Amino acid sequence: MLDTDSADHLAAIFNQFTVPMFAADRPSAQSEFKITCINQAHAEATGFQPEALRNVALRDLLPEGEAATVIGRYTECADGQKNIRYLETLTLPEGVQRWDTSIQHVPLADGGDRVIGTAFKVTGDQYAEGTRMTFDNIRFFSSLADMHLQNLVSMFETARDQGLFHNDSANRVSQLCSVCRSVQRSVEDIRETVRRAHPETAGIDSTAQALLNDLGSSTLRALYDSAREIS
Repeated sequence: MLDTDSADHLAAIFNQFTVPMFAADRPSAQSEFKITCINQAHAEATGFQPEALRNVALRDLLPEGEAATVIGRYTECADGQKNIRYLETLTLPEGVQRWDTSIQHVPLADGGDRVIGTAFKVTGDQYAEGTRMTFDNIRFFSSLADMHLQNLVSMFETARDQGLFHNDSANRVSQLCSVCRSVQRSVEDIRETVRRAHPETAGIDSTAQALLNDLGSSTLRALYDSAREIS
């Protein structure tokens, strides 16, 4: 469903998440990237208006140097069909902000490319450096788990629409199991990150737990709602 040709549908998917998300498309390798949509969390963090941003070229949103860097990263992601994570400093309506950004490539049915991003605003030294890095990693791996869960939701929807839940489809079951294993690995990465940072405790402290709940609850609700529609 992340390759949908409806910007409204994609925005609705993104709005199930409490972390800033965005998508940018290009029709071909010779074309420029334009914003497809952002979610409400992104709008609140950056000051951009979602409707005004649609189909706007990246070079028209940022200063020349910043735009060139962003376009280069999106191009690398699309051409290499790979996930990229990086830190960036951007001049936005809310001011100059530093972001921890992760992008992934989604091929489109018409041959174009879509880059989907998840971004976390990096604030000042609210915690000691080691603790801050731990929470950055918690947020990063949590976003990965959220994305895997959204893929699972999308597969449920596709299977439901095609009537596959009424037939024996070993291939679909295998794909669903593979996605579940990806989720489990990402969640384990979260736990291992916290264990390494706090070896004296076996669990997650209350602040980290609250953060994980905030990041994951919206997607879990979406998964639950989708499963209810299928049943």
